[in-house]
Amino acid sequence: YLRGRSDALTKAEKQGYQLFKAYGCATCHQGVNAGGNMFQKFGIVPTDGPPRDRDADDPGRLAITGRARDQGVFRVPSLRNVGVTGPYYHDGRIETLAGAVDLMARRQLGKVLVSKEVDLIVQFLHTLTGTYQGKWLMRAKEDTSS
Repeated sequence: YLRGRSDALTKAEKQGYQLFKAYGCATCHQGVNAGGNMFQKFGIVPTDGPPRDRDADDPGRLAITGRARDQGVFRVPSLRNVGVTGPYYHDGRIETLAGAVDLMARRQLGKVLVSKEVDLIVQFLHTLTGTYQGKWLMRAKEDTSS
């Protein structure tokens, strides 16, 4: 699709890609690997949500660098093959890709997405799954929550 083949994505996948860019996801998940080349603080937007939304006990890069500014900082992961690499986040707290998109929108962007938006973004993210040794990678289990 990025090489000009407009039929490489379905209409829904294209809509998901547009949402991915419009909401600012591509600011951190950018480049040929759609991320993996920078560190960012996780949880920019505070939450009173469930414990899975909090990171009080995880020091992030602080544990490695010893610098206070690295508290809660993690590598922005590549989104290549993200549809087959759950559970998600540095601690595996989220089982589904839809759940990961929802949490990322709330904690990093301060946005509450409706289920249709989450579904479209998930459809786009599945287009980032590739092949290994000539065979398409497969999801471990179907992502049914959105």
